[in-house]
Amino acid sequence: MVVNERDRLKLAHRLQDLIGEEATILMEHLPYGGIAGIVSKDDLVLFKAEIHTDMTELRSDLRLEMAELRAEIYKALNSQTLKIITVMTALNGLMFAGLKWG
Repeated sequence: MVVNERDRLKLAHRLQDLIGEEATILMEHLPYGGIAGIVSKDDLVLFKAEIHTDMTELRSDLRLEMAELRAEIYKALNSQTLKIITVMTALNGLMFAGLKWG
């Protein structure tokens, strides 16, 4: 049974007539959607299992992407180092040639 706002108001007025101001406290503790809106411990256990599975998948995806990134960085650094060595060798050759002929 779905409880609408009119039913809640009606109940609040009836409770106010019966028990007084404590009715407000009681009504604040009742869920708006009725009993269907309450979460059970079993629901929380299932949710925890789902979250754990999702986090495990995310962790493995992240590790894979980090490994790929490391490989790309390693490749780029090796290429850059080779280019620097080539340029430095060429500059040293030009410097020695300039000193010999200059």
